[in-house]
Amino acid sequence: MHLRNLGAPALQFCLLATMLVSGNTAGGQEQPRAAAPTDAFAGLQFRNIGPAAMGGRIDDLAVLESNPAIFYVGTATGGLWKTMNNGTTWEVLFDDLDDAVSIGDIAIAPNDANTVWVGTGENNNRQSGSWGNGVYKSVDGGQTFRHMGLRDSRHIARIVLDPVDHDVVYVASLGSLWGPGKERGVYKSTDGGLTWAQILFVNDDTGATELVQDPANNKVLYAATYQRRRAQWGFSGGGPGSAIHKSSDAGRTWTRLTTGIPEGPLGRIGMDIYRKNSNVIYARIEHPTESGTYRSDDAGLTWRKMSSVNPRPMYFSQVRIDPTNDLRIYVLGVQIHISDDGGKTFIENGALHSDHHAMWINPANSNHIIDGTDGGVGVSYDRGKNWEGIYNMDLGQYYHVGYDMDSPYNLCGGLQDNYTWCGPSAVRSRNGIVNDDWYQIQGGDGFEAVIDPNDSDTIYAESQDGNVVRVNRRTNERQTIRPLPDRGEPNLRWNWNTPIHISPHSSSTIYVGANKVFKSTDRGQSWQAISGELTQSLDRESLSLMGQTAKDFKVAKNDGVQSYGNLVQLVESPKQAGVLYAGADDGSVNMTRDGGKTWANLDSRFRNLPKGAYVSGLVASVHDANTVYVAFDNHMSDDYDNHLYASADGGNNFRSISEGLPKGQVVMTVAEDPKNAAVLYAGTEFGLFVSTDRGGSWNRVRSGLPTVPIHEIVFHPRENDMILATHGRSLWILDDSTPIRQAGEAMRTDAFLFDFGRPAMQFNPANDRGFVTDKPFRGKNPTFGAPISYYLKDVAPTASVSLRIRDAAGDIVRELRANDLQNQTNAGINRVYWDLRYQPLVAQGGTPAGGGGGGGGFGGGGNNGPFVLPGDFGVTLVVGGKDIATKSLRVVGDRLAQMTDADRTTWHNTALSLHRLQEQANDAAAAVTQLGEQFQSLESVMKTAANAPGEAKTAIEAAGKQLTELRRRLGVTVPGQAGTGGGGGGAANQNVRGAIGQTKGQLMNAHSLPSDQQQRALTQGRDDLAQVIIEVNSLIATMPSLFDKLGAGGVKPAALKPLRPVGSL
Repeated sequence: MHLRNLGAPALQFCLLATMLVSGNTAGGQEQPRAAAPTDAFAGLQFRNIGPAAMGGRIDDLAVLESNPAIFYVGTATGGLWKTMNNGTTWEVLFDDLDDAVSIGDIAIAPNDANTVWVGTGENNNRQSGSWGNGVYKSVDGGQTFRHMGLRDSRHIARIVLDPVDHDVVYVASLGSLWGPGKERGVYKSTDGGLTWAQILFVNDDTGATELVQDPANNKVLYAATYQRRRAQWGFSGGGPGSAIHKSSDAGRTWTRLTTGIPEGPLGRIGMDIYRKNSNVIYARIEHPTESGTYRSDDAGLTWRKMSSVNPRPMYFSQVRIDPTNDLRIYVLGVQIHISDDGGKTFIENGALHSDHHAMWINPANSNHIIDGTDGGVGVSYDRGKNWEGIYNMDLGQYYHVGYDMDSPYNLCGGLQDNYTWCGPSAVRSRNGIVNDDWYQIQGGDGFEAVIDPNDSDTIYAESQDGNVVRVNRRTNERQTIRPLPDRGEPNLRWNWNTPIHISPHSSSTIYVGANKVFKSTDRGQSWQAISGELTQSLDRESLSLMGQTAKDFKVAKNDGVQSYGNLVQLVESPKQAGVLYAGADDGSVNMTRDGGKTWANLDSRFRNLPKGAYVSGLVASVHDANTVYVAFDNHMSDDYDNHLYASADGGNNFRSISEGLPKGQVVMTVAEDPKNAAVLYAGTEFGLFVSTDRGGSWNRVRSGLPTVPIHEIVFHPRENDMILATHGRSLWILDDSTPIRQAGEAMRTDAFLFDFGRPAMQFNPANDRGFVTDKPFRGKNPTFGAPISYYLKDVAPTASVSLRIRDAAGDIVRELRANDLQNQTNAGINRVYWDLRYQPLVAQGGTPAGGGGGGGGFGGGGNNGPFVLPGDFGVTLVVGGKDIATKSLRVVGDRLAQMTDADRTTWHNTALSLHRLQEQANDAAAAVTQLGEQFQSLESVMKTAANAPGEAKTAIEAAGKQLTELRRRLGVTVPGQAGTGGGGGGAANQNVRGAIGQTKGQLMNAHSLPSDQQQRALTQGRDDLAQVIIEVNSLIATMPSLFDKLGAGGVKPAALKPLRPVGSL
């Protein structure tokens, strides 16, 4: 676990050949998880660009009651987060686990703030919900965690820590959402999690969804059990196993509570106990006809229905009692339902983002509420009248991402319950990409957002169930273009996540998939069905779950699944127009070679594939018309194996290529490298994997990426960037992914220099957002300059590696050596950045290296070199004195700077002249510093000389005055004295070195022809420096004779080398 700086995350990127393993489940404690080893790819870096403007789905909150500024947030698929300052900044925990991204519950020990328990696996029963691997414990405030077992529980609903005996822990396990299992119900440990006993078990289909402890008697527990099962095609949210149970002996025995509770199948139940009077309990009880809010005033012996308010309990089912008033309760749903009369009547509060899953009310101040929604965390200080949204957590659950061809390019994508947003991949501001850089183009749950490659203002977007629109980004107007069935035909069946595809052969041709494929050649103005039914066309009413057919489901029937048997993947071959592949949610895969006139079903060609597996990825190769890749996700049938296939003969035969993937990852998407046909990428529920041998073996992309579901992988064709749509941590980019696609070639050598995947552009980053505090989210920009990537088979001494950069004339403009290559001479791939400038000057004392002092912010102009003149450059990797390889790099000027080539040359030459003058001025300053040291020695000799000649004293005093004047004119400080400023106003104008640096800095700050004043400053600086150097050389020549005048020839220092005249470099 580590501290994460949201403003500038320290990211790395690597492939792991060795995976972490874990051992025991319910039987006992596991060993601490070791840090994952790095390997050949550790030098590359992904960057997180956000956005955080919309937050993401929150499952649970745990607040330290003694200091409510400290709290933990558990997310649906974004891991565990902690704040120490009420959400101003965050520490991200659990980023480095192999197989857990989803948090079900968090508990802080009542008497020990450092002891924190976490249960993994979301408990909200959604079709998009992830699963976990048991419970974890921390004894250091979340800095490290130890796995404590219950690995097969899949979904942890509640953890209760006994307030009296710290070793007593209760866990409510829901168990698998997708299948039966024994590891569900209520568990208890009496030894701090070393061992567990199952103290409440109903059956293999029923788990525990709620567990509360009497605040006045730690032996009394109430548990709500929940019988439910989900499949790809539907949901059954209740049964005879659902109930409320009470124990009065710390879980040894249980009684099912029935008085006042409706008879028949129950669904999900949520409960809360009043702190001041534990006889008062509220419950949200789901029932086919009597669903509602219930209250007990006698510790659960009897119940009465207060109202029918119980919004979508399958997904929400949380109720909270004001800790100071048992008549004020909060029922969470799409909105917050608030009652002040014990649940008889409610008002709705919709000020915060919709879909509320977690709430904490401050027991010391019930005006203070923290709430978790599908849109992140909100805080209220007036009992929910007004809310502050905390939008600095990158928790976006992206389904898809699209890009345009602007520069820098923009990204658009749809998110779970958070609309469809567009924003930049980079900005010119040094502050990074902020929430205000993003904007909405579509509402609802967002999915596809496909941008016309020839018109970046035209975007095809979809919200749930096939609501396809064409967006005009200039006006933000949306035209509905969803196809309709012909008259007399049955309604079309649309998936929650409807596929949209722009033909790679004509951007005006688009395809969408319902239960059949539609084609438009006029950007959605009109449609033609080009297929018949392409699914199994199953009657889901005849399918069964938990021994019951769907037609007989009574509770939460098929919640979240509007229809079944619809397309979810649709692509056209980039190599051959009219060759299309379509994949369905029921596992059907079909293809056409004639633009839809005839279709062939491919289902029987996938060996050992379980029937009905959801088609999660489909790629028609950009390299070969006969190559296609298909991924299947079968976890919705309780199958967590990997199913990934490839065909090299146009779909006639498929072979499995998932053998090298770690078990249990579950492939969510697949991608092919656009430049190297041998390189494939798989996005799984827990991360990113790469194969460099067409799927023969796989390695995990670890460093820099958190453990998170990857739902789409795309490559920008111009920039060669890899872009990841994560379902829980927003968007991530690997700038210039060339080293991955060339890794196979590199690793057969001792040293290798990778190609440059794109030109490098010069520009001056903007300081355009002042007074930025710590709270706002800031996505990371690309590191400025040209990324230079190289491979070393073995760790090399830093001094033995260098990079030499030459211009088209063969002149060296820059060498990157030891100080530039720190931590980048490791075994594997390393990456450094050239800032596209000439060699910087060696910093000298006196004038600040980076500006400041009295020079108006340009003191010395910094020692950075000016930008090189755009053109072609050769970059050479040197190892051990041997030139390994030279690769060509194109440097381009700022695309936004309006400069002719002639003007740019003038600007460049002027800056370079000032840079060379500054170098000579620095040399003069260094000489004056050495003269000062000699003069100190001279003064010491004079003080000890008994009869120093008057002539000598006079000469030495004159030399001292000359030295003082030179120090002033070169901005050289005397040790222990204040500096002379950087060349700004007042007397500091006489600082020749500072004035040169200031002029250079001003000129370099803008792509513009030098002003007349700057030209005059260049001339003045040249003339002034020429005179200063004459005077420095005079003092250099005089100094030895001064020692001779004192008769101190024995201590006379060696004469300094005279400086070169101005213009002689």
